Amino acid sequence: MALLEIKNLSVAFKDVQAVQKADLIVNAGEFVALLGQSGCGKTSLALSILQLQDTTTISGEILYNGVNLLSLSEKELNRIRGKDISMIFQEPMTSLNPVQKIGQQIMESLLLHTQKNSKKKVLDLMKQVDLPARLIHSYPHELSGGQRQRVMIAMALAGEPKVLIADEPTTALDSVTQVQILQLLKELQKKLGLAILFITHDVKIIQDIADRFYVMEQGRIVGQQKPMVPQLSGPVPFLTPAEKVLDVKNLNVHYGALQVIKDFSFSLYRGETLGLVGQSGCGKSSVGFAITRLIEASGQVMLNDVDFLQLKGKRLKQYRSKIQMVFQDPFNSLNPRMMIRDIIAEGLKILHQKDIDAQVLSLLQAVHLPEKILCHYPHELSGGQRVRVALARALIIKPDVLVLDEITTALDVYTQSVILDLLKELQQKRKIAYLFISHDQRILKSIAHRIIEMKPIID
Repeated sequence: MALLEIKNLSVAFKDVQAVQKADLIVNAGEFVALLGQSGCGKTSLALSILQLQDTTTISGEILYNGVNLLSLSEKELNRIRGKDISMIFQEPMTSLNPVQKIGQQIMESLLLHTQKNSKKKVLDLMKQVDLPARLIHSYPHELSGGQRQRVMIAMALAGEPKVLIADEPTTALDSVTQVQILQLLKELQKKLGLAILFITHDVKIIQDIADRFYVMEQGRIVGQQKPMVPQLSGPVPFLTPAEKVLDVKNLNVHYGALQVIKDFSFSLYRGETLGLVGQSGCGKSSVGFAITRLIEASGQVMLNDVDFLQLKGKRLKQYRSKIQMVFQDPFNSLNPRMMIRDIIAEGLKILHQKDIDAQVLSLLQAVHLPEKILCHYPHELSGGQRVRVALARALIIKPDVLVLDEITTALDVYTQSVILDLLKELQQKRKIAYLFISHDQRILKSIAHRIIEMKPIID
């Protein structure tokens, strides 16, 4: 029986048609996957179900148990939101309150939807999603990515919903934690009789779990067959011996009393890609932050035979341009108030270089972006375009080493392939060395010449 049925749904933002005449059915107790590339309209469709975003126009029908949700008042909708239909959002860190403890936030959901003030029920919900009871007094920043996602699931289950909408809940997680979250959702589906609409761009994680598939392209539902995972090419040839550009020895990083990196060493050669893989929370990103001096660290970071960690003043400024970092989420690392032209040119201005406009245009062509985006802002670009802008910003000051921190994580498999091909092309032309941080072995095998696996420190 159709518990949730979408008929001829169209959603528009100003002059952008995000969803066009979409039809979709989720039956009771069914696990349905909605697949598609970044920007195809998946999230817009999901948010429109509970009308969680402002839109200029929304038309069609969204039927829950035969009732058209689009015809309900705000008060009537609030009786359904979180209680009958609940949603897990893509990034739990931005959805959780940073100043409230986990137990308080789960209790808030419980009170809102059931009017029950029960610590036992909170602990039961935590147990249901495999969260240890001790975390009830923890804050979101003290949890791993997988634990935060489990908190979001517990909050979503507090109202005992019949339908659960999961919007890219595994995007930023390592492959082991992804499997754990998916298995948890599948178990909850069977145990509680949940109907789940699972939204993702990652074909490979969902292909053996979902009962049915919908494929979305440019705002339209175009098929219901399981799509194939595209194959990635291997890394570009790398000839050894080559010049060593980075030599890290006995790197140590502490966050207060907590040591996250202990005596970590590796070397990187010109034109080489070194892959750094490991589960969420093992310290991969901290390595990147440490060797680019974004956090305090001890040990040696020999950059072109100079200890980068010991540099100060003008010499530090000079060597900063030789090692650059591209962050995991380009949307949050690009200034939302600056045009793309100014974002890319910022490094050149700091270094007081000439012919800035010509250099910006040249690099824009190198990363295959159209000139017209120079007058755009980050929010007006797709995920793949924002990654290219972040690459351009880092490359424009001609670094010898580029640290790439999970830059393909939030992209669909097709855009991932395009970005990886671009990185290989740039490496061949510029002989740049990459430290490529990822939790995805498939991605690393397609680009890395060597791979180092990191594991968390166990006291």
